[in-house]
Amino acid sequence: MSTMPKPDQAPDLVLNRVFNAPRERVFRAWVDPQQMAQWWGPEGYTAPVCELDARPGGAWLVHMRAPDGHVQPMGGTYHVIDAPAKIVCTTWVKDDTGRFLVEGFHIITFEAMPDGRTKLRLESTLVQLAPEWEAARHGGMQHGWSTSLDKLEALVAA
Repeated sequence: MSTMPKPDQAPDLVLNRVFNAPRERVFRAWVDPQQMAQWWGPEGYTAPVCELDARPGGAWLVHMRAPDGHVQPMGGTYHVIDAPAKIVCTTWVKDDTGRFLVEGFHIITFEAMPDGRTKLRLESTLVQLAPEWEAARHGGMQHGWSTSLDKLEALVAA
């Protein structure tokens, strides 16, 4: 498993989002498994398993359940936890045989705005991608992250 992008490799996806919630609340939703289980995964997906060891070197595991019932395990490792400002982590998705389908490297920053809102920036770099997952690079990843962040926005604004 190669978890780091090449030094000159640009992110495959950059998303900026402003949340109507304080930075500490938005950050906490990324490191609290009970909260993450409520927003992780694309629209229509649930996360019946969400285990997080949110510390540098700690692992995380989420089972995403699709609307058709298919469960896709995914996980990764935390590299940086700088509460409440930054998370750096990796992700992986494997097939039923244990072969890596996707490996990603993510930098998530949380900026407190003067009005009490939070600006989140997500930079996601695909380090390894199986050919059958090439669609992830061309829109699938953006849709998945965007709709996940929509669910996060509803959670932290409540």
